[in-house]
Amino acid sequence: MPRRTTAFRFRRTEAPDCDLRLVLTGTDFPSIQPVTPSGTIRVDFAEAIQAEHICLETEETVVDGRLGGKQIGPSLRIADRFRGCETELAVLEGHRLAVRSRRPRQIERRYVVDLRFVDSTPVIGRRIASRCWQACVALATVAVLSGWLSTLDGAPAWLHLRPSVWLASIVVAIGTGVLALYRTYERIEFLSLHGRARLAEITGGLGSSRAAASFTTGLARRIEDARTHRQQSAQQFLRDELREHRRLLGESVLSEKAYQASKQRILQSHGRQAVGPIEHTT
Repeated sequence: MPRRTTAFRFRRTEAPDCDLRLVLTGTDFPSIQPVTPSGTIRVDFAEAIQAEHICLETEETVVDGRLGGKQIGPSLRIADRFRGCETELAVLEGHRLAVRSRRPRQIERRYVVDLRFVDSTPVIGRRIASRCWQACVALATVAVLSGWLSTLDGAPAWLHLRPSVWLASIVVAIGTGVLALYRTYERIEFLSLHGRARLAEITGGLGSSRAAASFTTGLARRIEDARTHRQQSAQQFLRDELREHRRLLGESVLSEKAYQASKQRILQSHGRQAVGPIEHTT
């Protein structure tokens, strides 16, 4: 009995502004649906599905990029005048998050983000300049003790500091304290769900995370509402998230390096949605 074989042909697709990847011919995009016909040969399509072509050029509008719109949700504004940072977030109609960010020596940025692709759990970091604080306390202690001991009767001559020296030590201690205060801050980052790209950042003094607690709680509910409002398969969601990252790159919200890193994470997540080995008829 002659043997029958099944041939799989691959073709390369070339489209402007697209990832160039191998795709299986004769399949429906964006994914290969699981098939389980009778047969004796097991073919692993996992790598083929991971090599699926995800085109970034599309006529579909993933999110309305206009800055205007009616505010329908919670808002937050944290201004740190000491560091020259200011961030304002507001939930707009159409399941959008409006971001206004100002940083020292940078132009003010305004943009919007689709709430579907925002991780509902922000990353909160706290930095304490412990060495600066220790140096500040040590310098202040030395200056105060030296000034006090120099006033005592019978104190050694080397303790009788000139007022200028004592005043200089106080100034250095105060300067170290200001530096310690500047280097002590809290940072709240809102990342994309699968790409882990930084979509918005809040920098402020200690207590900023507590001030933003009610906003993050309300934002989490809005994010869930946005995802529920538009039901999608996992592959469609990841494809739209990739397009959203591409749009933010075009608006200079993401750097090229951050975009490439987030794109790889999204493609890896897309591959994990693939089915495992399936049966194919021979």
